[in-house]
Amino acid sequence: MALQAKVEDLKGLFLFDGMSDEQLDEIASFVKLKKYAAKDIIYYENDIKKQLYYLKTGHVKVYKVDRFENEIFLYDIKSDNMITKISSLSDDSINCFGNIECLEPCEVLIIDYEKFKNFCIANPQILLRVVEIFAKRNQMLECLINRELVYDGVAKVAFTLVNELDTFNSLKKQEVAYRLNIQPETLSRILKKLIKRDLIKSEQGIIEILDLEGLKEIYE
Repeated sequence: MALQAKVEDLKGLFLFDGMSDEQLDEIASFVKLKKYAAKDIIYYENDIKKQLYYLKTGHVKVYKVDRFENEIFLYDIKSDNMITKISSLSDDSINCFGNIECLEPCEVLIIDYEKFKNFCIANPQILLRVVEIFAKRNQMLECLINRELVYDGVAKVAFTLVNELDTFNSLKKQEVAYRLNIQPETLSRILKKLIKRDLIKSEQGIIEILDLEGLKEIYE
């Protein structure tokens, strides 16, 4: 059940940084706060929404499903970030890009899109936050394109080790393989190959980089 948001729910979030209490009070009037459990679906790809979804706390994954019902992992989103992908502020509704599933309990702000746009017109400073959020999202999508269309399996693993080593080490290898859209057996072979080349080492399943530039050369 979604509850009416309060000013305290908005304070400290990147999107609303610099807003006065009066501005936050106005924003709260058209925002709902909803809690989700782990594995809940916030929305499905191809849904059409008239709200923006902003992740206040928690961690979600974005994925698509192919015609064989296989999940294709795209990327994940962590606390204090926009879930919704906006193509144009001139649109009246939003076409959802992918399925959004909670990886842990989450708090989500559900923002009336039309009222938010009107607020942006009257308070253009918030648009700078929106632009920054989606500039970072575009960088994420560029990495996704490289990962899925340009890189082979070895390059995918090398890129992930260089840029997301902590995340790589925090996940089970099966989950890493899922995120890279490769088979677990393929991931194991690639890691062994990188170890043999003295680019990385593995101690009790934890990867340590030995040759950062050597890894970068694989995908650059």
